[in-house]
Amino acid sequence: MNFDQLKEQWNNEDGENVNIPNTIEQLKKSKHPIEKIQKSMKAEFPMQIIAVILIAFFPQQLHFPESQYIIYYTSYAMLVVISSYYLFGFYKFYKQTELYTGNTKNSLWKIYHELKLNMERYQSFGFLLLPHFMITLGLEFYNIFQKKGMSLDSFADSYQQAFILIVLLGTLAIVISIVLWTKYFYGRHAKRLENILNETDE
Repeated sequence: MNFDQLKEQWNNEDGENVNIPNTIEQLKKSKHPIEKIQKSMKAEFPMQIIAVILIAFFPQQLHFPESQYIIYYTSYAMLVVISSYYLFGFYKFYKQTELYTGNTKNSLWKIYHELKLNMERYQSFGFLLLPHFMITLGLEFYNIFQKKGMSLDSFADSYQQAFILIVLLGTLAIVISIVLWTKYFYGRHAKRLENILNETDE
């Protein structure tokens, strides 16, 4: 019921009989999905920081030659910059959810739109990590070929095409996984908030 309908009903009926929707109770329902969002973010945030730190030790774990460190750590430096920007936004949104009280529709709309924005940022962050992992994978394959006395030029065309196909399929699988992961952890909560907001408009 919108304001005009409420005003019309107020004018046509006795004030005591006016049926005002209990939107406050509907808004309070939103606390449940927001608490679940907070729980997911609280668990994921430290894991993401630890993951970024552990990635720094990949060259040692994979036994890369020291001559390749400059290539790896140049890419890693870019990853850290991107991760820092994303993690700051992630933390900022988490603090916003803590301030939400569930007593106004406007604040719920704000949380909903911020959640959708952060879901897009979350996916973009995952996509931006792909080049670094492709560089890491390329260095690893290069080192394997070197140990076997092979070079990329020695590959037959069929093997090169197979390698390119594997990279494309692998990239596609990672992209789909990121999208599904985002929808599983945050998409369902966004849908629940959207349903509550739609209920308050009726």
